[in-house]
Amino acid sequence: MTLTVGDTNRHADRILELLKHGFHDQANETVAQSWSRCLNEYQLHPAKPRDPSFVARVELEDRRARRADVIACARYEMTTLYQQLADVESAVVLTDTDGVIVHMVSSPEFAAEVGPLGLRVGGKWSETEAGTNGMGTCLAAGGPVSVRREDHFYTQFTQLTCSAVPVYDPSGEIAAVLDVTSRSSLMQQHLLVLLGMTARMIENRLIDARYRNAH
Repeated sequence: MTLTVGDTNRHADRILELLKHGFHDQANETVAQSWSRCLNEYQLHPAKPRDPSFVARVELEDRRARRADVIACARYEMTTLYQQLADVESAVVLTDTDGVIVHMVSSPEFAAEVGPLGLRVGGKWSETEAGTNGMGTCLAAGGPVSVRREDHFYTQFTQLTCSAVPVYDPSGEIAAVLDVTSRSSLMQQHLLVLLGMTARMIENRLIDARYRNAH
């Protein structure tokens, strides 16, 4: 679906109006706080979307090397989750703590479709770069989030729904974010439960890997 300037302006007007007059749905409080950060702290504007941003290849390899054990522990669990979803129009994504995608599992067709939006390895998805979105807002809020279609700050992402949870290292610090991005907006609570279970399995693998020789 091709988005027009009118679509962008209508979406931007809705965000500005809701921020001005307040949300009536408390379930959207996380989204409202994210929109407020985007507008007031990061000086972003919903009618002026940024082009997708990527890290350079050398920086990407450095980031992946620093998260090598997390990625290694996540690979199998991410593939298993993707197979459980049985949705060809979805991607299971892992970012580092700056919101940079370091690993992704998806069908080649969906990957080709969303790659130009920045949804590929090396893409930057912090709120400061991509506005309100699952991965960046999960990092900013420090907890599980679902960002459905029009919850996104920028219009070009409103065809997608993102659900994301933190992945913690053995010391209790956030080591990564695990996200599912898809075209479906259904069953997000169920998906957050699945994501949470997958994150716990990755965390258990990480404990085993880092303390392999401990008693």
